Amino acid sequence: LARRGIRGVALLTGEYRHGSMRSQMLSRTSQAVRDAIERGFQHILINVGSIEESEYSSLLAGTRQSENDSTAPRITMCTFQETYDPHAYQKFMGNTPENPRADFNRRLRNFDRAAEAGMRSANPGILVGLNPDLAHEILALLDHCHHLSALGMTTYVSLPRLRKANGAEHRAGVGDDEFCRLVAVLSFGLPEAKVVISTRETPTIQQRLLPVISVLTPGSPGVAPYTMENARFEADASQFEVADLRPFEEILGDCIQAGASISGYEPALLPGPLR
Repeated sequence: LARRGIRGVALLTGEYRHGSMRSQMLSRTSQAVRDAIERGFQHILINVGSIEESEYSSLLAGTRQSENDSTAPRITMCTFQETYDPHAYQKFMGNTPENPRADFNRRLRNFDRAAEAGMRSANPGILVGLNPDLAHEILALLDHCHHLSALGMTTYVSLPRLRKANGAEHRAGVGDDEFCRLVAVLSFGLPEAKVVISTRETPTIQQRLLPVISVLTPGSPGVAPYTMENARFEADASQFEVADLRPFEEILGDCIQAGASISGYEPALLPGPLR
């Protein structure tokens, strides 16, 4: 990814409540952050679920601190609430104490703990269509983002659409027009935030939303391992149906051709060895 000109990378892993698996997960994530910094990535996103206050020092070990005690380079904590309706959340996440995601309030307050640890960038999000009451979700998401801004955090807002997941028997979610209205409302309602869409959306929807979004994450829905040579990217291995399977160079090239300026990507970067 670094050799191909990408300057922002997301680290996605699981979450465990207790025990050695959790400590190993945090240790690996911390090492991956340091590796990404060493390779020159300018923006690192950590999508790791809810972190306890006492764990942030280990997670961020080895990262530089700027004059205001914030992390450098930019490190963003990603914790998608999925839905801000506690009843829909419980139906989706369960209510067993062994499941760390089942605690609605613990997950909701993860960004507050991140801010106390020196992180100044947060990425909340909802799974659009999980809760049919979109008005509730929009208002709650707006309120959450205003709260994060009051904490001094830059906010990215992710809006993945619920689609047919592997193993699921039905489709859910919202239609294209409704989704585009939702993205536009949030874009204009949160001018200081950066609205994010991914390649779960078709090229047509990407181009339609290009004027009102700040971030397009090409290839992000493909949960597959990267090697030194390439990525194993099989459609059936993805968490959800992926609408755009093109290489990210082609996806971002379309955006540049449409007049967008893209930071965090250097398409003319000369090939060279990974450090």
